[in-house]
Amino acid sequence: MKIRIFCLLFLTVWTMMSSVEAAREPIVSPYVDATRMSENFLVDLYQQTGLKSVTLAFVLGTGFGCTPSWGGEQTLNDPKILNGVKAFRNIGGKVILATGGAMGPYLESTCSSADQLAQTYQQALNIVDSKHLDIDIEASVNVDIMLNALKILRTRIPELTISFTMMVQGDDYGIVDSLGVDILKRSRQIGVDVNIVNGMTMEFGSRRSSWGDAVIAASESLHRQLQQIWPEKSSEELYTMIGVTPMIGRNFNGKIFQIEHAKQLIEWSKQKQIGHLSFWSVGRDNGDCPGGGISPSCSSISQQKFEFSKIFQQYSGNHIPDKFSTTTTTTMKPDPNRTTTKPKPIDCSTGIEYIVHETYCDKYYWCFQGKPHLEQCPNHLVWDPKINSCNYAENAKRTDCIQE
Repeated sequence: MKIRIFCLLFLTVWTMMSSVEAAREPIVSPYVDATRMSENFLVDLYQQTGLKSVTLAFVLGTGFGCTPSWGGEQTLNDPKILNGVKAFRNIGGKVILATGGAMGPYLESTCSSADQLAQTYQQALNIVDSKHLDIDIEASVNVDIMLNALKILRTRIPELTISFTMMVQGDDYGIVDSLGVDILKRSRQIGVDVNIVNGMTMEFGSRRSSWGDAVIAASESLHRQLQQIWPEKSSEELYTMIGVTPMIGRNFNGKIFQIEHAKQLIEWSKQKQIGHLSFWSVGRDNGDCPGGGISPSCSSISQQKFEFSKIFQQYSGNHIPDKFSTTTTTTMKPDPNRTTTKPKPIDCSTGIEYIVHETYCDKYYWCFQGKPHLEQCPNHLVWDPKINSCNYAENAKRTDCIQE
């Protein structure tokens, strides 16, 4: 039986309270080149520094396509790597899995579909027993395949933490546009929640005399960029979404990230409650080649072994707020001719990937493996069936949902 609801729509305001969780643990997780570490390296690191988390880099494709491997060369189940990870986890260590990086081939380019990439991500995460995926983007990727793969992966691992590591263009600019800001905007449109945006605070342009000041300035610029992408989030919440990853010691641009810069970064991070700190890389965290050229196995400056690791570890005990609440109000414009019936079952057998929600403009159904999954656009966006993506209401021209 049809029920007229125009009076109800005239008076009703739909209010959504959403709790947004950013990645809180681990807060400090420096990069380790998995292809260069010995079997006992991670346990020795923990025993000498107290670091309880590392980011293992990098899982890549191979010349045979969408086949995950360490560095594009070593098999994913390499016993030396996995035995070291297992020993580290047995003493309480945690691992973040990183894909991408400076070398290829990227999984995000070699995998031909979102389903295939999601399966590959899951395979790599499972083998190191991790629920945190870090995608280091330094080359062009198929963005929609990558983001849809992350959506699929989240249905399989609801507690998954997603971080993007992105190149910095300049300390007064922030991260690059095409391989940074544009991907974050598309993430929001598609409905992929990003937990951490990790700025690669290395090899960027700066006129500042202090590289420590430049690293912090670049991170503040990233914060301003995030405010443009997620204007509904508070300044405090956005700081907890920021990651900072300098290259310790000598950089390729001639700048040097010194011990005092690390201490400066820790103090600033405590003030702002930054969500994630890392550096490239633990393998370089020694003073074996002071004054020398850039090396993957030393920092090229005078320092003690694991001195940067010990300084960064001091941030591990800081408390970062777990949740933030934001309120978004969407007013449904009255339509005296609008009627409704009992919702029909959602049919995902037709091959259609996205289906418009029968009532709410900011919701939609995503058909995956023959079943509908109710999805919701991020705050202030509505579902636009013309482009099969979340969009601003005025652009989607769904006038019943324009916010007032």
